[in-house]
Amino acid sequence: MQYAEFHSGFIWTSLTTAILGGFAFGAYLAVVIGYGLPAGQGFYALIQTHGHLQLVGWAGVFIMGISLHFIPRLASFPLPHPERMSRILWLMIPGLLLRAVGGTVLASLEDSPIFVPLSWLVGASGLLEGGAIVLYVSLLMETVRGSHAVRRLPALSAVKPYFGMMAVGWVLYACLNLFLLLHMALNSTSTVDPAWNEFAVQIFVSLVLLPVAFALSVRLFPLYLALPAPDWPVHGTAYVYLLAILLQVVPTAPPLAGLAPEAIRSVVALGTLLKGGVILWFVWQLDLLTRRRPLGRQARFLEPGPDRPPTRPGLPDYGEFGRFERLVYAAYTWLALAAFGELLGGAAILLGYSIPIATDAIRHMYLLGFITHLVFGASVRMLPGFMRRKRVASAALVDATFWLGSAAAVCRVVPLLSPSWLFDLLPASGVLAQTSFAISGLLGWGAVLCLAMNLRQTADAPMKQLSGHHWTTPIGHPRSGQRPEGGGLS
Repeated sequence: MQYAEFHSGFIWTSLTTAILGGFAFGAYLAVVIGYGLPAGQGFYALIQTHGHLQLVGWAGVFIMGISLHFIPRLASFPLPHPERMSRILWLMIPGLLLRAVGGTVLASLEDSPIFVPLSWLVGASGLLEGGAIVLYVSLLMETVRGSHAVRRLPALSAVKPYFGMMAVGWVLYACLNLFLLLHMALNSTSTVDPAWNEFAVQIFVSLVLLPVAFALSVRLFPLYLALPAPDWPVHGTAYVYLLAILLQVVPTAPPLAGLAPEAIRSVVALGTLLKGGVILWFVWQLDLLTRRRPLGRQARFLEPGPDRPPTRPGLPDYGEFGRFERLVYAAYTWLALAAFGELLGGAAILLGYSIPIATDAIRHMYLLGFITHLVFGASVRMLPGFMRRKRVASAALVDATFWLGSAAAVCRVVPLLSPSWLFDLLPASGVLAQTSFAISGLLGWGAVLCLAMNLRQTADAPMKQLSGHHWTTPIGHPRSGQRPEGGGLS
């Protein structure tokens, strides 16, 4: 069996969904909320649709494409059924399209005879997406089970719990999403139940997005950013994180939330405290922001040779991927801030205090700050190699992605964290906060557009035009920071 080629359809689907759906809807919502404009009848339905497209269509489909290429090589076992990758997209694309179109117009058609059939089409989107998710998870599980050398591959064994959480999170979210959409259709409403929708979002963020980001960081950043190889309990950290999520998320399920409010509040606060603490521990041990530990064996290729000039200071490349590391540093800065906010908020509740940290601010630190910047950085560093290119098309577009993405996150989060007394003391600050919030969506949309243009140019350019200088190491060479296409990462 041979390793399947990278299926770029996942990346183009992710970017198209982001540009035409998730980020576009987010830009509109930010302007309406920021300036207090009339919301309209379908405003809340659009918020839910925006959230779903960003989670599943933007970040989720991107993760699908990367993991289907990366995990088989990590497990040293090719995908047993590579043809299923196209089937996953055949189900996911119409599912996302039905949800995007139906979710935006359903509320405005409540008195129309087409409301009922359209609501059932939106329900069908959950069935299509659920089928794609089941195919995806089953394909990854068959791949991992098919590897007869898992115990001899410490690289895979260390991160298996993270990928296990990801698989469970995908299935749970698919089931919840389908249930909520069918319930919506049966009750002839244009929005899904808010409490259950919030619970489903927490499941996806906590069990899918964060764990897979942690796993990929542990395995790839020592190569791409010349970090020391992990010599800390990566495996055990995953189980502490899982315990924190169980304490934080499970009690918020609607059937449990009203049973014993004070006890539930304390358990959730404990889970939030533990989650913030374990994420900060993870960031500290990864050593990405602090750079306090000496480089390990994998960084010896940084030394120049007679046929190769020095690489960039402290990094294993010559700048052929732009300053992608700034996107990764920004991602982990936002992650540390979000984790510190959760730790502080959980501790305050347990001690009987209240710290006014908006939940929406924390969520956007994780999603717009951490996940989105991590996707940006991973895209410009990893995807050229997956496309058999040795460099990204435009370093200037990498810079534009960084500045627009960073500005979007700052403009989205800072107004939510600003204390009310500041607006009373400085009335002009209220107008500034409104404007900042309003333009955050447009800045984010611009950042993802720059990324899409860069990747499209990279994919379309002839190989010889993106071959770099004569000393650029071929993809797959041990000095390139990437493993051979057919080998494992152990």
